[in-house]
Amino acid sequence: MPRKLSRVTKTPVHHVLIAVSSVLAAGPVAAGPPPDPWHAWLLVALARQVDRQRWLVRVQRERLSHASRRGDVPGMPGWKFYFHGIGLCLTAPDGETIDVDDHGDNGLTIDPWFFTQRILSLPYPALPERRLLAFLPTADAMAAAIGELTREGLLVRNEHRHVFRVVPEIEENAGAFAAIDFSDASLRARWAEHLGDHELLAVERPSAATQARAAAQRDAYKRYLRAGIAHEATASAFIEPLETVLEPAEFVDVCAGLIDASVNATSGHAIERLDVHPDYPVCPAVARLLARADPALHHPYAVHAAARYLLRRGIERDRAVEVVLAFARVEVVAGYLGNPFLGELALLLLEHAPPHALAALRRGLRSSTPAVRTDVAAALAALGQAWCLRELVLALDDAATFEESASVRAALSWIGSDEARAAVAHWTQTHVLRTTEGPGYRWEEIQEACADDSLAYEIDERRAWADATRPGIDPDFDRVVWG
Repeated sequence: MPRKLSRVTKTPVHHVLIAVSSVLAAGPVAAGPPPDPWHAWLLVALARQVDRQRWLVRVQRERLSHASRRGDVPGMPGWKFYFHGIGLCLTAPDGETIDVDDHGDNGLTIDPWFFTQRILSLPYPALPERRLLAFLPTADAMAAAIGELTREGLLVRNEHRHVFRVVPEIEENAGAFAAIDFSDASLRARWAEHLGDHELLAVERPSAATQARAAAQRDAYKRYLRAGIAHEATASAFIEPLETVLEPAEFVDVCAGLIDASVNATSGHAIERLDVHPDYPVCPAVARLLARADPALHHPYAVHAAARYLLRRGIERDRAVEVVLAFARVEVVAGYLGNPFLGELALLLLEHAPPHALAALRRGLRSSTPAVRTDVAAALAALGQAWCLRELVLALDDAATFEESASVRAALSWIGSDEARAAVAHWTQTHVLRTTEGPGYRWEEIQEACADDSLAYEIDERRAWADATRPGIDPDFDRVVWG
């Protein structure tokens, strides 16, 4: 039998704990306003996460040792394990990923990132997780709601970390939450009624009354998301949930407000979400963002998103290219050692305005930022045109160290032509990889070991882009540009 949960002060979110206590104990529906179902299902899912994490700890103790860093779990066909830092990750045959750091409490401490990734990895979520995803469909939305439960005292953060534990009343009943079989329709209806999930209740017990309550719940959910959008700390997290419940024109208006408010990650994310809907009304705020973007002040992310949005739609093309060029010329973005978006900006120019792209592409291949070098090298390898090979060989000639040349050499090796292989062979014969004496590895050694795999992954990611972009680029692109 589940242990009875103690009563707590009836603040709006604490109604969640009262409702969960009553339904777990098969009691009556609690008096007063129902809880918000998105918070209620989140708390239930967190309780079930605790049980799953305790199971992982048992698997580790009974079946695994640190003798191997990764491999198959003995006696559990199809299961894989991977030790990392203070953590262990188990992957099920169906794709479920359970990742837990060892905090010395037998798996009771939850990392919000590990929790959200497990929820998103579930191929066939059970009812609590399925309803949680219906309300909070992204990792950021779940993390924002976790913050809300924490502020209400239902989750307790570690003093020095972002990790947390659920309140003891829930934690002690984690096994009971995990053991519930939601295949019974009457049980699903009872949980829906207790947790205030009127949409689910309308499915299980359809009637005019339940349909009316479901409509009211949908309105309340929209108000909740709009309230989250109004706060800078959570605005980005609630863009995608709102996208699923608003009409196109409404969603464009919401995004316009975020875009006009600032040039930052939130406005960039809003533009990206608009960009996936070419059938939605054009958002004038995107062009307004480019008009006020300052390369000396702003991070390139939102600018890249805005320029891509406009270029794909053929709107203010010259202005978009001008701004991209200005941000691509920035050597060091505030807070970074280089320009982390140089590669994306250069490839955007290559896609939409090839005559303006070559200088940025060349700087990208020689960037001080490894990810930028990889982005550009992978894109050129995927395109596979004659000019791509020439640019990669030129970049290799300019590289002084194995670290600087890792992505370029990997791209040339992937191309595999006689000229490419000869260039790599000549370079490696005339340069020396510095190796570590004793334990540990230098960053250059790590990059060297991972370069081929990283490049291959990026090439796969770029294939569709390359196939769409290639017809618009002259194979002698570099010679045409420079005459």
